[in-house]
Amino acid sequence: MKKIITIILLLVTLQTSLVHAQTQKVDIPIGRIGFHDNIDKEQAAALKFDGEADDLVRVSDDQTINLQVTNALIKQIDDMQTQIELDSALDHRLKIKYLSGLFVMIHDYNTKRTYTRIAPEEAPVMVTAYREMMKADIKGESILPYTYPLSFEAGERMIEPFKDNVGYKEARGVLFSKYAFNNLETVMPQIGNYLEYPATDSVIAAVARKYPNQVLTYATSYTPVATAIRKNPDPIVQLIVQIGNSGNSQLILPFIDELMAGTITVDKIGAVVDNEDKYFKLLVKSAINLQHRKNTGDNVIGLKAMMENLQARSLRYIREINDLHEEPANVRFRVVKDFTPEELYYLIINGQEELYTSSYTNHSNAGLYDQMMLRMKPARGDSLLMLVEFDRFKKFIAMAAGFNTLDHFLKSMAPENSNYLMKKYVSSLEKTEDLEDAVDVANSFGSIRDQKLLAFLREEVQKNYLFVSRKKERRGTVIYELLGSLFDTENNTGSDSSKASQMAVKLQLPPINFVTYKTLLSDSGRVYQQVFFYGDKDGHDSYISFMGNFPSSEWRVSKNKYWTTITSIKGKPITIYANLPLEEPEDKTAIEKLSEYLDEQDIHPTVFIHRGHSYHVNTTLDNLQSSAKIVVLGSCGGYHNIAIVLQKSPEAHIISSKQVGTRFVNEPIIRALDETIRAGKNVDWVQMWASLGKRFAGDARNKELFSDYVPPHKNLGAIFIKAYKQIMKEDK
Repeated sequence: MKKIITIILLLVTLQTSLVHAQTQKVDIPIGRIGFHDNIDKEQAAALKFDGEADDLVRVSDDQTINLQVTNALIKQIDDMQTQIELDSALDHRLKIKYLSGLFVMIHDYNTKRTYTRIAPEEAPVMVTAYREMMKADIKGESILPYTYPLSFEAGERMIEPFKDNVGYKEARGVLFSKYAFNNLETVMPQIGNYLEYPATDSVIAAVARKYPNQVLTYATSYTPVATAIRKNPDPIVQLIVQIGNSGNSQLILPFIDELMAGTITVDKIGAVVDNEDKYFKLLVKSAINLQHRKNTGDNVIGLKAMMENLQARSLRYIREINDLHEEPANVRFRVVKDFTPEELYYLIINGQEELYTSSYTNHSNAGLYDQMMLRMKPARGDSLLMLVEFDRFKKFIAMAAGFNTLDHFLKSMAPENSNYLMKKYVSSLEKTEDLEDAVDVANSFGSIRDQKLLAFLREEVQKNYLFVSRKKERRGTVIYELLGSLFDTENNTGSDSSKASQMAVKLQLPPINFVTYKTLLSDSGRVYQQVFFYGDKDGHDSYISFMGNFPSSEWRVSKNKYWTTITSIKGKPITIYANLPLEEPEDKTAIEKLSEYLDEQDIHPTVFIHRGHSYHVNTTLDNLQSSAKIVVLGSCGGYHNIAIVLQKSPEAHIISSKQVGTRFVNEPIIRALDETIRAGKNVDWVQMWASLGKRFAGDARNKELFSDYVPPHKNLGAIFIKAYKQIMKEDK
């Protein structure tokens, strides 16, 4: 009898009720309880995403939008759960189908929101679309009409439960087209799933005109995509196919414009590809030709591939020069002894993220900048820029300011030309596709010490502000207004703390000189940190050095196949997750497994640290979460990296290096950061940087490298991006 009662009680326990927002109580059979529980867990995750223990899903500063999203994700999904259970026309299998689809939709939404891959305010549209798709599917009607309001990110997984629907294939094609033409840079990996759609040929042709290297990669593969590319009638696609049939396709592709124009042949390129110096020189010559064509209004296809190839080749020279930094100048710079001023210029502008200061300029006048100017006959900067068709001259000016050679460069030309050049430097910033030039200008303000030049630039910024504001050009007005504010605040007298406080107030930003301990905490009262390592020698060495920072008396360390977990046993609770630097490509697998684990455990780190060369940083950024409050790049901090960090993690304070990161600087920074957090203190960047400055003062080897690191309160580029995004968001 006891046994029977126990079974009955167990069955009663296993049966549950839907009681969220609806008034009707619905008994759920045991076979579907798990499906409802999974949906409920995702609803709870959406509610606590912002770290607040309340009943509101916060996705915006607009409370109306928050209420709409909350209503969709909580009440409307609750109503659909009830509707599914009460519909007597649906059998058990169909109820599971629609409940599973609900779970897929909200889980996909939460995951993409974590990694900033969806507009979170799209939730009401998603929930409405799913409800209508479900109704249509039950009636045997097409789901196609309900895909039109959805973005690709919102709809791609939502339609998967409806594979048997008559409108599924067309719906898939509609969503793919939305994604494809808006994401030409990233669409090629998806093409293989959509080869049967008429729009695919047009998509491939569009990619060929913007990213021909991607089409080439697939054209030379043994896949159905390669077959589709070979059959594509577009002439540019066919030229790429021909290049792919050559023996050195990746080296020949950057010359696609000249091949189409008939000004160069595959044989001529093939004759130099095996000689690194001759090939680099040919790249520079062609890059200048393409820049000239671009300046005269021509549409050039291969410029991006040319720039990427030039950068890769430039970095090979720069890394060799950097690695020989302790050798005599004649040994260190031997690799570029026969380079022209133009070729040295291209090395410089392509090496912004990795050039050592002593590789750029040094007391022996042997640096790349020194030799570039010495080899100019006469040594005039304006003549040099004309030789290179002013290609990325704003980048060069910003680098010259950062390396303290701008004054020398400007004085190499007539005053009227230097004035004209600096006018051009701060003009037309509103016309660029992104904010890179404006951010370079912002960063240079903190490096220029010539008061006369600063006054001139301040005046030019004001003139440009008045010009764009009279035209009612909103983007330009915001850019120049912010530059003026940064300019004035940065050049005020006073301590770094007072400057940072003034700047935050003036730009209407949260504090930029400190991060409160409270904002780093998770719901459990613990600070979570994720550290990224890579499988090359540098990654192995960095990991071994890193692990020496955690004595067993203060930290508990455990390890599995893919990552190490480090937990404080003294002070405030901190847990650090560091993937193992497994041999490439397994290092990427380790990062992926760790990120999956963090998602499953609903762990959202607030501190992210990149340890590795600049060419690994994209993998780190792909795994960055919106929860990040502190991001240590540990390597170069170029514009694109900082922009991606702030796109994914708008509240992040960023530590980066103007040039190359090194573990001898990274580790003291990370130790200081961890000890501050373990003490439960606010992270005050001004105090921390002053303390680190004293530590490196007697370290001749690393003092120069530390000086290239930029703390958050001095990162004018990051501050500019934050302020710009805040203003533009308010405008919307």
